[in-house]
Amino acid sequence: MNLKDYFHEHPSKHTKSILEDYDHINHKNSVWNAFIASELEGVEDDDFSILPRLIPASYFPVIEKTCREITTFLMKLLSLPPEEIKAIVPQGPIRDFLIKELEVLKHQPKRLTGSFRFDMAIVGKPESHRPPQLLEVNEIGFDGLARSSFFQSTLLSLIPELKSRVISMDTAANEVRSMNRLGKDIARIQYDCYNWDEFYLKQTAKKMGSNLHLVSPTQFKCKIDDDFPLLTKEKFTFDKNGKVKVGDFYPDALNMSFAYTLSDLQRDEEIYRKLVAAKTPTYGPFITGLVAAKTILILLNDKGLRKRFLGSDEVLKESILPAFPLKGNVDEVNDNYKDYVIKHADGFGGQMVFMNEELKKRIKKTPENKRHEWVIQKKTKLNTLNVNGILSRRKRAISDLGVFVHYDWQDGKFRHFEVGGLMSRATNTGLKVNISSGGLQVAVMLDKKA
Repeated sequence: MNLKDYFHEHPSKHTKSILEDYDHINHKNSVWNAFIASELEGVEDDDFSILPRLIPASYFPVIEKTCREITTFLMKLLSLPPEEIKAIVPQGPIRDFLIKELEVLKHQPKRLTGSFRFDMAIVGKPESHRPPQLLEVNEIGFDGLARSSFFQSTLLSLIPELKSRVISMDTAANEVRSMNRLGKDIARIQYDCYNWDEFYLKQTAKKMGSNLHLVSPTQFKCKIDDDFPLLTKEKFTFDKNGKVKVGDFYPDALNMSFAYTLSDLQRDEEIYRKLVAAKTPTYGPFITGLVAAKTILILLNDKGLRKRFLGSDEVLKESILPAFPLKGNVDEVNDNYKDYVIKHADGFGGQMVFMNEELKKRIKKTPENKRHEWVIQKKTKLNTLNVNGILSRRKRAISDLGVFVHYDWQDGKFRHFEVGGLMSRATNTGLKVNISSGGLQVAVMLDKKA
């Protein structure tokens, strides 16, 4: 990639020399050995930078303020009367299924507790007048939360000189504390397996005196391999009071472990409908799927809605990239296609995201009656970092910023709000930083001296 017009982040003078002392093959071997010694199966499968990204600690309040404003917008939207939500949230396959088939608005929770991952971009020098820009919102089943904690603890154990110079957030522990607001017995619903990220989260919960049960409902009819001994099959039943019983116990709350495609929801529609209607709360309730669709980018770009939910259309002005539906805007996008990215409303993990020539091809393939399912967003230039991967060479790469947000909302206000962690992904081979698209993972810490 030609990165000459991208801002390049440098660590402060206080930490630059420390990182330079560890930018070599011996440290890379140490990181690899630490991964293997952890016995977290699969931890070494994806590339990971042996050097962290250091963001000035003075910039963190800007991140926190921006994320609080975005989350407030989302919570106020989800707290509207059902007919208003239906009128505001654009149609899309999953949106329609959640509302019509699973009836998430009929059983609208009065209390919303869960977490988001906001994929963001720092563009330019991290300073107070330059807030991060939102790329997309992720809710149920997003990745990286517990691995963020593991990556940071691994690097700090191998680079002890950093410990007194940085702030490192334990995202996994913060997630467990957030879950515990609903109770200490959480049933996390899986299909037929779990990954090392979830294993680490379960370990963290156990250390903190909580039970994160990994369960596959018998209704899923999954065969569980012996490689996943912590995953049990349990029958989900629903008592006369509307509470969910998992096997022989009543969990305090439920939690879904995976991001949903429409076919996933259709496959087990009956049990999901019952879970939505149940009195047992869900950490990260199904209704949040309405704001995780890429169409939320269009709503956040709406000045009228920002004024209504946030008090002024100037709030988030610098953080929300221009976004609009493909429908009705085909000529504009074709004429200026290099300025935009196209995203399907229900895509995730970098799937169904296209730029440049691929964007033009996607528009051509999209029939007119499907154009409302696609969102156009203005491109932005993500800052670049120096990275050195366990599976790759030293390089300069563009990088996003994953911000993990924990929320508890009731009666129009936060009972609790927290930015509980940070992590980045980086690449120098394309405009998509996803790991599945050739990117690598980067631990993020806050530099006290910067």
